[in-house]
Amino acid sequence: MTQEVGKAKREQIVQSVANHLVREGFTNSGIRALAVSAGLSDRMLMYYFETKEELIAEALALLTQNMAAALDQLLPERQTPAAEIVSTALASTQNPQLQASLRLWFEIVGLAVRGTEPYGQTAKQILQDWEDWIKRRLRSDQRHRAPEILAQVEGQLLLQLLRA
Repeated sequence: MTQEVGKAKREQIVQSVANHLVREGFTNSGIRALAVSAGLSDRMLMYYFETKEELIAEALALLTQNMAAALDQLLPERQTPAAEIVSTALASTQNPQLQASLRLWFEIVGLAVRGTEPYGQTAKQILQDWEDWIKRRLRSDQRHRAPEILAQVEGQLLLQLLRA
């Protein structure tokens, strides 16, 4: 198998697993279920990934990139008032695909708080990515507020999802 074919197959697997996680969450995320979602045997899945944790971390990174791209379309990189960043992020929950991703995000947060890996490291990286995303949209004299704005968005998103 050439490296390019192997890389393409690996990317296809990551996409399939990412879709599975959005659809099912972590309640049905054993190796066998992930392999089935990718159309492989569990042995073949482990051929491409050394561990389940590695596969899940890559799938979550892909989901984060996809969500950032969706938010970039709603709010391109420019100086933006904090209130507009918050309202744009909250409006994004009207998209059913983003709602499913957000549900998965809060599931990751719960696992991270319990100290379960790779979720702790993954959650920290995702939070840092979101904080950086917010900073790039704030005026330079407001960038220190990015953690506060992120906390406001996170809290309001959680409440919206719980009330839905």
